[in-house]
Amino acid sequence: METVQPPVTPNPNETPNAPAVAPAKPKLMERLQAFIMRYGPLALVVHYTIFGLCLAGFMVLIRAGFQVEGAVGAASTFTGAYVACQVIKIPRFAATFALTPVIDRLIRRLRNKGPNPADPPAGP
Repeated sequence: METVQPPVTPNPNETPNAPAVAPAKPKLMERLQAFIMRYGPLALVVHYTIFGLCLAGFMVLIRAGFQVEGAVGAASTFTGAYVACQVIKIPRFAATFALTPVIDRLIRRLRNKGPNPADPPAGP
C-alpha cells in the first residue's frame, strides 16, 4: 500500500525563489573607463614604465648585435627599438592592465604598514 502525502501549501511568508540571472557583463569600453577612473595616474605611470623598459631592452639588444631584417635593421638604434616597441604594443597594454591592480594593492599595503599618525601613541 502506498502512503499518501498531504498537499504542500506554500508558506505566505516565503517568496518563491527566482531563477538566478547572471548580471550582464559590461562592455569593453565601460570596463576601460572604469579602469581609468579607478587607477588613472598609476596606470599611466605603469604603462610608460613598461614602454621605457621595452625601449631600453630593445636598444640593448640591437646594440649587442641582434640582427633585425628589413628597413628596421638599417635604421638607427633608437628608431629600430621604437618600431620594435610598437610591434609589441598589445602585449604592453595587456601587461599594464594586469600589473596595475597588483601594484595598486602593493602600494596600499605598504602605506598601511607604518603607524597611523591619527592613532594615539602606545605606551605608559
